[in-house]
Amino acid sequence: MNALYKFSDLLIKYAAYLAGILIFVTTLMTFYEVLSRSFFGTPTSWATELSTYAIIGSCFLGTAYAVRSYAHITVDLLVNRVNDATRKVFAYICNVLGLLFSIILTWYGFTHVSLTFELGTTSTSLLRVPMYLPELFIPVGGVLLIIAFILQLIDGGVHKGGESL
Repeated sequence: MNALYKFSDLLIKYAAYLAGILIFVTTLMTFYEVLSRSFFGTPTSWATELSTYAIIGSCFLGTAYAVRSYAHITVDLLVNRVNDATRKVFAYICNVLGLLFSIILTWYGFTHVSLTFELGTTSTSLLRVPMYLPELFIPVGGVLLIIAFILQLIDGGVHKGGESL
């Protein structure tokens, strides 16, 4: 079980690295697009579309890491004012709700991607990208979120919260 836990955590970390790479690639594509437009007067037909897909992918791939590292936005007004036992109860409730949301997101994400694949839907741009490819980020990110929330439940997942006023 310990090996599965470590593998799951590592999977989430590698997804976060991939999210960072996608942000970097987006930066390069945007830089190239600006140069191409400004200095050569020839805009690309691909940079904006692929940059959009990369940004969406980085969001869905990086969310599980944000959950695991408590890097996501939290509202801790109430958490800062309760004792440790109540804080632990809140953590379990939040993680269970997050897990339920992730399961629903993943289910409907897979359903949507399957339909898009069956219909053969492509982007309306010149690239004609099969839309199931960028849409795959949704269920993959959902699976990573499911894993992250399960790990949070195993850990107890108590976020300390920020400074109280």
